[in-house]
Amino acid sequence: MQHNPKPSNKRRLPIWVWFALALLAGLLIGWFALGWGIWPAVPKDMLPADLRTAEREAYLTMVVESFAADGKVAPARDKVASWSSAALAEDLGRLQARLAGVDALQAGDLRALAAALGLPPLTAPVAAPAEPADLTRTENILVLGTDNRPELEAWRTDSIMVVVIDPKIGQVGIVSIPRDLYVDVPGYNKGKERLNAVAYIGEKLDYPGGGPALVRQVVEDQLGIPTQHYVIIHQDGLIKLVDALGGVTVNLDCPLYEATPDDKSPNGIKTFTLPAGPVQLDGVTAKKFATYRYVQTDFGRTRRQQQLIWAIRNRVLQANLLPKIPVLWSALSDTFTTDLDLAAVLKLARLASRLQAQDVHGMQFDDDTIEWYTTPEGWQVLRLKDKALLLEKLAGIFSSKTLAQTGKGATSTGECPPSPFEDQ
Repeated sequence: MQHNPKPSNKRRLPIWVWFALALLAGLLIGWFALGWGIWPAVPKDMLPADLRTAEREAYLTMVVESFAADGKVAPARDKVASWSSAALAEDLGRLQARLAGVDALQAGDLRALAAALGLPPLTAPVAAPAEPADLTRTENILVLGTDNRPELEAWRTDSIMVVVIDPKIGQVGIVSIPRDLYVDVPGYNKGKERLNAVAYIGEKLDYPGGGPALVRQVVEDQLGIPTQHYVIIHQDGLIKLVDALGGVTVNLDCPLYEATPDDKSPNGIKTFTLPAGPVQLDGVTAKKFATYRYVQTDFGRTRRQQQLIWAIRNRVLQANLLPKIPVLWSALSDTFTTDLDLAAVLKLARLASRLQAQDVHGMQFDDDTIEWYTTPEGWQVLRLKDKALLLEKLAGIFSSKTLAQTGKGATSTGECPPSPFEDQ
């Protein structure tokens, strides 16, 4: 006799439910297996002494990074509530010692956190004598100041700098390159041209990456300075930046006497003077300070440009504008072009805020490395005189004069030069 099986009362779950349950279980397992290891936690009832040194350092590193990102003290204080002041100071001091020579920016953030928490100041490790810089291993940014305006058919690059950054040792160097340097230009039918015309040529030739890429190639090929990023400051961008900061202050040890060609003036020039001492510059005055070169030539102008960079940095810190950088970035976006994103700019701003005066250096080309030359067409240009010596000086960038000492007007005897203008 054949028996029919009794129907089962159990309902089978749809396949999508099983899939959802499996996914949830996987997420829970992953969280328990990975989450606690990646983000170590210190419950408030657990003493730091219960954790291994490496675990405490990992946790404190997370606290430092969080504080550096938002600048808020209260959340950081809450995260280290289980530490006594003595234990916290000891652990932060040990962590700082480990970061010395590895990540100067994070070490600076750590000292800032200690100060914000009211701990005894963490003394920065004594810096070792600067070793020769290897510009193939540093972070290098090409900075171009251009007069690229719609009404100009052939525009030029007024200022050319490379910012050299070594985040491991917390040192920055700014190399000013003469705009009249006569260089070989790849793909250019004339072969050679002044460096200040290379960006324009790159745009006209449709060089891959445009004008900035061609300048970067020329600077690396002929001067031995590779760059990974670029910033172009457009015409009048400096004016808007300085005005947005509420002006900046430069300190002059001697009066400044400068001028610029002016067809409307009876003597063909427009004079510009500033007194000795601390001088407040608005945007228009800052542009004159950074661009006029009739008296001090391009060499004096590059020194003043470096001095102005330091003044802008000081103003940003004085006005506590670091948290407002995203707003400034948006408001001034029409004044510059760069391949850096906002996150990279914020990181650089943090580094700048942690640097001391002795950590930022300036370098200009001098008579030992370049010389005047008259081209077959009769142009007065500069050409490289001794590349080996230039490379040697570039390697010593972190031992060169600091930006805080740059741009001074006194002669080698300490005397101020007289006014070159009859009416002064």
